[in-house]
Amino acid sequence: MSWPFLSAPAPDAAALAAELHAVGHLRVAAWPAAPETPVSRWIVALQILGGWLAAVFLLGFVGLGLAPLVHDAGGWIVVGLLLSAGVAWPLQRVKNTVWRQFLLVVALAGHGALIVGAVMTQANHDNGLSYFILALYEAALLAWVAWRPHRLVAALVAGGALAAALTVTVGDRHAFMLVAGWWAALYWLAAGLLWLGEPRWQAQRLADALAALACALALLSLGFALLELPDVLGRDVLPRFDRGLLAAVNAVLIVLLARAVSRDARHLAAVALLLAALGATWNAPAVGMGGVALALGFARGRPWLMWLGGAVLVYGVSRFYYDLHLSLLLKSGLMVLGGALLLAVRALLGPGEVS
Repeated sequence: MSWPFLSAPAPDAAALAAELHAVGHLRVAAWPAAPETPVSRWIVALQILGGWLAAVFLLGFVGLGLAPLVHDAGGWIVVGLLLSAGVAWPLQRVKNTVWRQFLLVVALAGHGALIVGAVMTQANHDNGLSYFILALYEAALLAWVAWRPHRLVAALVAGGALAAALTVTVGDRHAFMLVAGWWAALYWLAAGLLWLGEPRWQAQRLADALAALACALALLSLGFALLELPDVLGRDVLPRFDRGLLAAVNAVLIVLLARAVSRDARHLAAVALLLAALGATWNAPAVGMGGVALALGFARGRPWLMWLGGAVLVYGVSRFYYDLHLSLLLKSGLMVLGGALLLAVRALLGPGEVS
């Protein structure tokens, strides 16, 4: 029930804002101003489309004229730096939707040119240095440009470049496994830890950058797990070490998430059921990662993460269902186990409060 229907007076807004600011949930001790005239989503969609069309046509004409002048990796890198760094400052000052989308497309073209230049440089030197430099540059843009869509792009490029640099630099894959494991598991662990610690950093100045970084790391690791599913013949593409490491990360994230809810018998039973389900599907990391993403999205109120986790979970289960060389009875049992996994997630996070 809302306050107009209660006998108790409503809390003082200024005092409540000051209290939330003191514990770190608000950046300043004041409520953010609401927009005076809300804009229709259709109008915003048309503005976004207009900005993209204008940028694509302009870049297309300019690119056709400058294409004969760009012959080597250095030319691509110069073009990428001019575009990506040239729009960094305007992106933080412009508030108009059309212009922001226009600048975002220009920035995307700059990031693409930098990727092409880094790949061409890598083909000539084969040492991974170009990927490392690209990752550092994108990390600087991630912290500098305070706009979440651009930060998400910068985080994706930085994470992909770092993964490529590690893959190229460490020639002996088995030696790298003994030191730090594989990059997808590390990215997935970092993304999960960022979401689990969100209440501690969501009021910080770089909160948007950390949120974009968590999203990018999750997308990269989930994409890797989906791409590395067994092929149509059932042959394993993902090595056993990588599958085991991803399964271990899933278990660690579930245990850390369980610590944030009340510890009654029902919640402990749900945690045990979740861990058992993760253990049963350890060789199908996409299934466990989808379940963990679904739980994290529910705990942190991220609908898009819930949709993403649910889609990954369904796709992973459907793929492995047909690749398993088991009887229909055993496959049906696995489907029942998948349903129990979803029910356990709901029981784990339903009535309890997540901190």
